[in-house]
Amino acid sequence: MNLKIVFRIYAGFGAIFILLGILSPEGLMEPYGFTMNESMITMLNFMLGMQLIIVLITWQLPDWLGANLSKAGRAFIFISLIPAIQGLYLMFTGSLPVSTGGYIETIIWFVFAGLFYFYSQQELKTIITSDAEE
Repeated sequence: MNLKIVFRIYAGFGAIFILLGILSPEGLMEPYGFTMNESMITMLNFMLGMQLIIVLITWQLPDWLGANLSKAGRAFIFISLIPAIQGLYLMFTGSLPVSTGGYIETIIWFVFAGLFYFYSQQELKTIITSDAEE
């Protein structure tokens, strides 16, 4: 595996969220304790639009940045930690129901942060090594 693949998997994970929101909006929102109504449908549409933007940018970053992808990888460490920390905070304060699914989702975000860290460091070392050999 390499950093480019981590970015693509991350984008795929976001695409799954979009598909769930389109195919089963009630099923997507129910674990978070939300009931679908007219206002929530509008909010979900905005969320799915923003998620699509993130997926498209994340998918394209490896092509756009090439050898500089490790710079974006380091930023994605923190981007991955945002939903993890936010989810834990909301569960611990009672704003979201505490659930196994919530903890699994949080673990997935921490795994992504770890993958971005590991493969960004690995690519950075590769770039430094190849520069030193020249």
